[in-house]
Amino acid sequence: MSSESAKEEECLGYAARDPSGVLSPFIFSRRTLRSDDVSIHITHCGVCYADVIWTRNHFGDSNYPVVPGHEIAGVVRAIGSDVRSVKVGDHVGVGTFVNSCRDCEYCHDELEVCCPKFVSTYNHVDVDGTITRGGFSTHIVVHQRLILYQIAGATDSKSAKKCKD
Repeated sequence: MSSESAKEEECLGYAARDPSGVLSPFIFSRRTLRSDDVSIHITHCGVCYADVIWTRNHFGDSNYPVVPGHEIAGVVRAIGSDVRSVKVGDHVGVGTFVNSCRDCEYCHDELEVCCPKFVSTYNHVDVDGTITRGGFSTHIVVHQRLILYQIAGATDSKSAKKCKD
């Protein structure tokens, strides 16, 4: 799917709306898929203490509503026209970042984690001005360079059971 045919669509997430940290259903739109982006259907998301910190506004910088979750695994559902690293149907993982400037010395060395303009998976301002929302949701859009890993051989949720047999 190219960025020209990608449309914003509703995403269901679970968000904290105040410092109580209580999560409740929240419908929002993801940013439009661009030519170098990947849209991922989220199948799993880990829970980290950082999720608790930001849902409860521990540092005083939470942008409510906060949809936490930055340890994401899922299946590629759409790609921009310039994406070559993954294809629709691939099983992938995403970490703490969804975007970066791709123009600084760190990005040139593929060290986006050090980029002064990195964009966190949630509670951060993305390039289009929207607040990022995390993996406690149905899908996410990330820059292709921030796909941290591909999960080889995964075909569906039954794969884990096959390993046990």
